[in-house]
Amino acid sequence: MSLGKVSCQHGEEECEGNRWEQCAIAHYPDATEYFPFYYCMESEGDNMLKHVKDCASKANMDYDTLSTCYNSKESDELQKKAAEMTPSDHQYVPWVLVNGEKSPSDGDQILEEVCNAYKGTPPKACSSLQKSKNWKRCTM
Repeated sequence: MSLGKVSCQHGEEECEGNRWEQCAIAHYPDATEYFPFYYCMESEGDNMLKHVKDCASKANMDYDTLSTCYNSKESDELQKKAAEMTPSDHQYVPWVLVNGEKSPSDGDQILEEVCNAYKGTPPKACSSLQKSKNWKRCTM
């Protein structure tokens, strides 16, 4: 963020797509509600801005609710909040953190990293790693 204006790594269109997605998350905060929209948008890649209405429909979201947010100061505030949450040493995407630490594999080994860091009963997804002799679970 520079002089109160958010800039995105891949340009203004990325910022616009982020604003749509941030509005979806703000108005449909349950991941089971917003993720279908987010996934649809991201699946469209560089063409996502042409598919906002379609993605909203597929995700059972009200386009007018998203549009009102997007075209108001609300989306500016959501974008600023997201920028403030972005680590200052962020250099590229994905910028994956596990327990607040940068992923050494940049997310390529995310399951193993999460399972190794997990305290308590590991999630079911970790069971496939338990069978691997390379998996070493942290037991603190």
